[in-house]
Amino acid sequence: MHIVEARDITKVYLHQKQEVRAVNSVSFDIGEGEFTVIAGPSGSGKTTILNIIGAMDSPTSGRVVVGERDITDLPRGERADFRRERVGFIFQNYNLIPILSVYENVEFALDLSGEVEGGKKREKILKLLDELGLSELSSRRPSELSSGQQQRVAIARALIKDPILILADEPTANLDTATGEEVVDLMERINRERKTTFIFSSHDPLIIQRARRVIRVRDGRIEEDDSEDGL
Repeated sequence: MHIVEARDITKVYLHQKQEVRAVNSVSFDIGEGEFTVIAGPSGSGKTTILNIIGAMDSPTSGRVVVGERDITDLPRGERADFRRERVGFIFQNYNLIPILSVYENVEFALDLSGEVEGGKKREKILKLLDELGLSELSSRRPSELSSGQQQRVAIARALIKDPILILADEPTANLDTATGEEVVDLMERINRERKTTFIFSSHDPLIIQRARRVIRVRDGRIEEDDSEDGL
């Protein structure tokens, strides 16, 4: 089953009255349970592709289907609903709410989805925090956490609403090598045990080496698409 179907997607921006093609006629499918990285140098178009998949941006042309829903031309409000309900995001800067505790940051994401209430909500959050090794940190605020711990909270926040896929934009960029390996280990375990689909945007060799599929982009085009299955 395909989680993502992208067909001839192009994204054109205007910069100082000049057209810039950030993405140029890109097509690919992402299957359920994949652990895939879109890799390339800065300015290659990888983050733009990720933003289009996550309905944070719309293509100038082409078609994008995520979870059997065509998101190509969704109005802004419907794009926001889709992101909130179906997609988990992990960012390089964590984007945690500084005045909220670990528990409250995860609770906030779950409240936005509006799917779980009362005691079941608390049970769901505590179970996930325990799974990610965050139980003892649940009352701390982001400023009291290490960078690796903050990224774990960001992962918990992305997972709590049981999304159809998780999009991770340079998730190890602000981590040292050892902490980055721990975070990738965690995401790999989640992918294996929960069958959660992960799509990364990264130029980090650590993620590229661990991904089971690497889509390499340059100048807005796919240069190479390799998987460990040779597909």
